[in-house]
Amino acid sequence: MKANELEEFSAKELDRLSREREEAIKAKGGLPYLGSLAVGESRILLMPKVPLDNPDKDGRPRKQFVVKKPNDEQEYAWTVNIKSPLYRDLLGFLIKAPIMLRVIRTGEGRTDTRYTVKVA
Repeated sequence: MKANELEEFSAKELDRLSREREEAIKAKGGLPYLGSLAVGESRILLMPKVPLDNPDKDGRPRKQFVVKKPNDEQEYAWTVNIKSPLYRDLLGFLIKAPIMLRVIRTGEGRTDTRYTVKVA
């Protein structure tokens, strides 16, 4: 292959991968995912929207809440396992939405992470 053919192929592939990645990081409804919260305290604004079904890639049931970060107009999708205590906490706060919440995360791994949610 010639150098310009390689450049053209590389540019097309990088463009395709970029588009696929953009689609992958958007939830149903086109919202970007919130991502992992840092260990410690984070503040999020829970929006008054009905959580949507959004199962994970293994088929485990999750609900997608709509939240905003402080000083950010962008809405984010926050997926929560429906069997977790966090889900029950968020349902309790949803009736008061929009509401600023303090989310305290302890633990780093999949097995030891716990969330405590309080009104900010």
